[in-house]
Order: sequence, then C-alpha cells, then structure tokens
Amino acid sequence: MIKENKRIIIFLLIIVVLFMFWNSFRSSTYEVVTVQKVSENEMTIINQSNRVRTIRISIDITKLVKENNEYTIFYDKRIFDKYRLRSIS
Repeated sequence: MIKENKRIIIFLLIIVVLFMFWNSFRSSTYEVVTVQKVSENEMTIINQSNRVRTIRISIDITKLVKENNEYTIFYDKRIFDKYRLRSIS
C-alpha cells in the first residue's frame, strides 16, 4: 500500500515537472500584421517582414476581423505547440 502511494506521488511530481518544463519554453510576440485569411479556428497573417504564419484562435472572430487589414496582435508559441492568439487590436 505504501509503495503504491509512493508511485502515485512520484508520477504526479513527474507530470508537474514536465508541465513546468513545457510551459517554460514559451515565446511571445507582439507585432503589426496584415490578416490574409480568417476562419473559425485560425487565421493566416503576414508580418511586415513578409513572414506568413497561421495562428490558432480560440473563438470565432470572422465577423470582427476583416481580411487585408492591418492589426496589432499578441501571440505566443510553446514547444511542440502551434501559435496561439492572445490579443488583437
């Protein structure tokens, strides 16, 4: 019984450490972009250096964001994950 509890505690600690490791490799970017395409789950942008990126969005903003307009966006990326939009203005 005690060994089983130890294993569970060790397993949970490993999970927490892995999550902290994954979360620590986050890079955030704040830039002015032109929105090329918008869908329910993602949008394609072009920054001022002509770099094209596809960014995931958590809610449907197709009625709020117009294509071929400039916006200032804040997005981040974690290791083994896609770019995710944090804010747009």
